[in-house]
Amino acid sequence: MLAEATPVPIGLPVSDDATVEASVACPHAADRIWIINTRRMTSNVCYADLEQPQFSISRLSPNGCATSSSFDEYQNELVPGRTTAIYVHGYRFKSSEATRRGLLVHRQVAHRRGPDPIDWVIWSWPSEKETFIGHDIREKAKYTDTQGLYLAWLLKKHVAKSVPTTLIGYSFGGRVVTGSLHALAGGSLGGRSLPCDPIVNARIDVGLVAPAIEKDWLAPCQYHALATSNMDQLLLLYNQRDSVLKRYWLLDRVRGSMAIGFGQLQSFAPRSDGSGIWLRARDCSPSIGSTHDELDYYHPQCSAGTEMALLLNDALIHH
Repeated sequence: MLAEATPVPIGLPVSDDATVEASVACPHAADRIWIINTRRMTSNVCYADLEQPQFSISRLSPNGCATSSSFDEYQNELVPGRTTAIYVHGYRFKSSEATRRGLLVHRQVAHRRGPDPIDWVIWSWPSEKETFIGHDIREKAKYTDTQGLYLAWLLKKHVAKSVPTTLIGYSFGGRVVTGSLHALAGGSLGGRSLPCDPIVNARIDVGLVAPAIEKDWLAPCQYHALATSNMDQLLLLYNQRDSVLKRYWLLDRVRGSMAIGFGQLQSFAPRSDGSGIWLRARDCSPSIGSTHDELDYYHPQCSAGTEMALLLNDALIHH
């Protein structure tokens, strides 16, 4: 079954406050760090508010203190030309763990990218384990449809303000990312679509780490097929020895079903103009073995931090 190890930050203090302080202590003190939390919103796609979703929004100060904010404040601070990176975690993350992980990834990327400040958004969604693992993970897989719609609604605001945006997703977070781009282009998720005109050619850069996405979902006429119409560049870090994604077929109990994160790539649908997406795919199995641990990808051997930093630097240039 697709189960991930309980997230444990490596090399950081156990205390939440100490972890936050250590994570934000980096050269990019001018970065604004936000937490968009959907954990108190419905995860049932049938009842999701797609007109005006009520996100819980906080911001983190340079000294690591979280303060409540609002969507109006968030939107008012979006600046055309200033990149926003949205990080989406995977399965079995509690709220505090999602924050720590998002800050750790920010630090890994911040030390390696250019000097321009960015907005870093931690997308915190209800992925914590609640019931028996088999049932729970199938429920969380359904949640990714709802999260994809919520994130697509947010991306619509970014596009309207000409904000260069990069999406980073790990495991099920990758499924949320590609689902959001599909929904932004007018596609449906779980039978729902955004109540607005479709947006294509948003030129959003995407970085996926061990994504738990069906191998053909980004192919023409498939479940997330329209996602590529809004992509500019796609960075894919996968592992052909991943012991968790090796059992991906158990998610829907379909023999032969495999995940993109296991290195099972098929054709990708084209962009809106018919051209192909820019794809950089890298197999990290020689350095990380059979693990499905996101943090292993950020070790020097795989260098996910450097790869994501390059993606963010390119976003600044291309926009």
